Amino acid sequence: MNQRHFSPRNHPWWRHVPPAERGRRAWHIRRMRIAAWLRQRRHQMVLILLFYGLLCLLPLLIGQPHLSAYALLPVLLVPPVAYLGYLLAWHEFHR
Repeated sequence: MNQRHFSPRNHPWWRHVPPAERGRRAWHIRRMRIAAWLRQRRHQMVLILLFYGLLCLLPLLIGQPHLSAYALLPVLLVPPVAYLGYLLAWHEFHR
């Protein structure tokens, strides 16, 4: 069964759920799925980066583009510096 398009209403046991409980159970299943999605590390990292990006671009809306540029510098500079550190450590231990 395709997990993307899975609906609890398609499950064979769904017809045995009392009609008064169906809405609450469907909402509970949806909440559990969202919580499971948020527990995945890659989704957490994407959400954190999006939040940081929006936070950095906030001064741009206020009219301070230089402050936004300074706030985005760590996002742009940390990966190359980390790679350089890794490369230097690798060369140190493999020569």
